[in-house]
Amino acid sequence: MIVPMKKVSLACMKEDRAAVLKALQKAGVLMLTRVEDGVPSGGEASANLRRMDVLLRRLKPYRKKRSLLEGLPEVEEAAFDQAGEEGIPYAGRAEELLAQRDALEKELAGKRAEADALRPWQALSAPLEDFAEGPYAVNAAGSVPARLAPLAEETLRRCGAAWETVGEDPRRTRFAVSCLKEAAEELFSALKDLEWEEAAFPKEQGTAAAVLARLELETAALSAQLSQTEEALRALAEEAETEFSLLYEQYRAANEREETPLGETLETVYLEGWARADRTDRLEAAVCKASGGVYSLALRDPAKGETPPTATKNNRIVSQFENITDMFSSPDYREPDPNPVMAPWYWLIFGLMMGDAGYGLMMAVLILLGKKLLRPSGTVAQLMNVMLYSSVTTMLCGVVFGSYFGETWNPLWFSPMDDPVAMLIFTLVIGVFHIFTGMICKMVQNVKQGRVWDAVFDQAAWMVLILGLGMLFLPALQAVGAALATAGALVVLFTAGREKKGFLGKAAGGLVGLYGITSYLSDILSYSRILALSLATGVVGMVMNMLAGMIQGNPIGWIFSLAIYVVGHVFNLALGLLSAYVHDCRLQYIEFYGKFFEGGGVPFRPFAIRTNQIRIRK
Repeated sequence: MIVPMKKVSLACMKEDRAAVLKALQKAGVLMLTRVEDGVPSGGEASANLRRMDVLLRRLKPYRKKRSLLEGLPEVEEAAFDQAGEEGIPYAGRAEELLAQRDALEKELAGKRAEADALRPWQALSAPLEDFAEGPYAVNAAGSVPARLAPLAEETLRRCGAAWETVGEDPRRTRFAVSCLKEAAEELFSALKDLEWEEAAFPKEQGTAAAVLARLELETAALSAQLSQTEEALRALAEEAETEFSLLYEQYRAANEREETPLGETLETVYLEGWARADRTDRLEAAVCKASGGVYSLALRDPAKGETPPTATKNNRIVSQFENITDMFSSPDYREPDPNPVMAPWYWLIFGLMMGDAGYGLMMAVLILLGKKLLRPSGTVAQLMNVMLYSSVTTMLCGVVFGSYFGETWNPLWFSPMDDPVAMLIFTLVIGVFHIFTGMICKMVQNVKQGRVWDAVFDQAAWMVLILGLGMLFLPALQAVGAALATAGALVVLFTAGREKKGFLGKAAGGLVGLYGITSYLSDILSYSRILALSLATGVVGMVMNMLAGMIQGNPIGWIFSLAIYVVGHVFNLALGLLSAYVHDCRLQYIEFYGKFFEGGGVPFRPFAIRTNQIRIRK
């Protein structure tokens, strides 16, 4: 059912703003609406949240990877209400270690760059401090392409320079050069034309080999220190994993409170929103406790032009199917909740599409095991419950049709594998009743809104016409079917264009309306997908059994056949579940909801604490 909503207007003293917002967020019963002149309170939460977001992203390589079966860490509700005293020191320590790691990485990169620059010059005999411009001579080191080395030597000889060939490789030849100061400009200008690249030595004392040895020792020490820092980060991230996640979620909740825009007067703040009519007592209790009883709370029913959000309230089983409707569209506040009608049909059609008792048992066992290990919540938990409930109809349909892991045995009715025509007729009958259910829902809506004749002309007449056409295929009922089909067709013909103007408009509207029978027939034929998926599941399962049976001639063959059984049937189950879920949704969304459901509602999403890194245990 759609839960009645109340429009809420709340005012409290300015000094109670933070406490009231925190109480509302914790209660999770009020969906806030925009206040025209509202302004956020601002504060440190936004900066703290950004800081924690950066910290968690940088700590990600050091945090333990959570396995699929591990789930989120849990904290008590009372622990979440605390201000994060335990997490703040851990965060500060983590930031110190990260800053230390950054400094070490920067220094290490510099040392490695210096070592890389010196490594080709290890054979250089002169100390590095000699390579500078003196009062009378210029000493330099550099390299030219190997192909130009003879020209470089000729240039050095021509300019009267002294040089030493330090080393060469297939690409470059390196020289240590010394020349008089007055010849330096001519020499280096000529060398530049030969693609001379001067070496940049670090400002160190000693030969290149000695400096390189010292740099390698320093690099090793820095690497060890960096490893120790990263190990400390890894240990801290593992030790305080829950504290980091808790602190992040606390800052996120605080930031949402600070960004909530509230209207202001000289002494008070006020807000507006929507609350479920059955939970207004929780709202008032939370506000009263947070404000010390100094507040103003006004509740009223939705006005004619307002669009309240939609919240649904159903029993324990139907509520699990609500997410299927919400994926299509949330119900409008002023239309009936389609979930109580949709849920049994989804449950039944899913079982028909799977239609195998063995796979139904596998579904139940695997889903119960998954719920135990994963402890899902929210949408994932609802989806798993839908699959769990559907395992019951899968087993029942498997027993009725005698299907057990793709093998046919003792069907209570008939086997779709042996009599696919009978299964096709059965699925089309299921489709007719499914569509009729949607049309009946629309009739009920029309009657409640005072449009009784619309219910008769637009739904009842079509139901009579379709029913009559179906009876034409039964020899004993052909006469009755012809009468019903004729009566329904005449009603549609003479009433479909009743809102058109003029005789021609009404006549054309009637003919166009009667042509809609093709749409209904197309919708009914869509239910043949139940047959297709049922046969696909059975055939794939049978093929897996045949493949396993073909290699069972010896003990080794039996071992491999067990692997084929397990892998093949698990694969077939996964494929069948995906296909049944998608095609069952399609039948609900198009063939069923298309007959009565409008949707377009705004989901009721109250101001509440929502976490994605921890789970709050109440």
